[in-house]
Amino acid sequence: MDLALTEAQEMLKNSAREFLERECPPSLVRAMEDDERGYPTHLWEQMAGLGWMGLAFPQEHGGEGGSLTDLAVLLEEMGRAMLPGPFFGTVVNVGLTILDAGSDFQIQQYIPRLASGALIGTAAMLEENAQYSQDGINMSGELSGDSLQLSGSKLFVESANTADLMLVPVRTSGSGEHGVTIALIPGTASGVSMSALESIARDRQYEVSFNSVSVPTEEILGGVGEGWPVLKRSLDRATALHCAVSVGGAQKVLEMTVEYTKQRVQFGRPIASFQSVQHDCADMVNAIDSARLATYQAIARLEDGLSADREIAMAKVLANHAYKWTTLTAQQLHGGIAFMEEYDLQMWTRRAKVAELKFGTSGPHREVFAQSMGLV
Repeated sequence: MDLALTEAQEMLKNSAREFLERECPPSLVRAMEDDERGYPTHLWEQMAGLGWMGLAFPQEHGGEGGSLTDLAVLLEEMGRAMLPGPFFGTVVNVGLTILDAGSDFQIQQYIPRLASGALIGTAAMLEENAQYSQDGINMSGELSGDSLQLSGSKLFVESANTADLMLVPVRTSGSGEHGVTIALIPGTASGVSMSALESIARDRQYEVSFNSVSVPTEEILGGVGEGWPVLKRSLDRATALHCAVSVGGAQKVLEMTVEYTKQRVQFGRPIASFQSVQHDCADMVNAIDSARLATYQAIARLEDGLSADREIAMAKVLANHAYKWTTLTAQQLHGGIAFMEEYDLQMWTRRAKVAELKFGTSGPHREVFAQSMGLV
């Protein structure tokens, strides 16, 4: 399996890095942590103008016709820059899920607007148990004539304050894999309310409550009670692609640390000349390269339509380790300055912790990997 980037992907990577270094410096990310909206609209419009929202959507639906690997290359650069905003939720969680399982009506209605950046989406998946599994979906949905009535709440919904469309899985019957139904709900629908939650990354996360929200049956994705296979594929894609975000963040932290150790002088010489510091940096490189390789391998299998549970689990475990290990080691090598609010490194450190929790912690993914290898 050749996982090397193509010439076009290298161009995408370089152009994205140049754009984000210019338009999304750490100073902007810092400012957006205190901004009510959470991201600048002008940056969203610029990204839309570059075709980034439509990168992975077919050309016949207003996209660029790119692949999941193309999208991963872009997301790695976004992770490197800590890009604020609803890109991941709009494109990955909502857009690709509708493209995968939507009716012709749903695809025609939503995909062109998602691809152009005119429509912002988010997924409201997690509940009190915070499980990314079929057993974690317990919010009630009841069929009544030609509509679905929703009541309950979802937690940790990203960018719900600006979302035009929410993808909401509920339970309409049964238990486990059976009876999960996915609804597409306007963010401004009657009966929808939200309250802000605190996040260590200071991104925009909300508890969203649904009080007898009525959803027409044509806005059900994948059929009544048949939503879990759709959601499973959506989570697989999102998990693998979010690993690319983590890899990008870890890569930037490594670069910052190497540069700092070359400048920081102790005992009359740069600390980069100390063997223990060199070993730490080499370990960071190994961790990041391993995570990147596993991530692109998992994405390649998804693109080929192959089973990728083992590869996704391995990628998530390695990406969690790489981002966490890199930021913690960077904190140690920087010394006290790394813990100062005024210094940028702490922003990546906080985001590494949030990334570790998204789409499941390492423990459940280790179990999936062990099962796939016949170890348990």
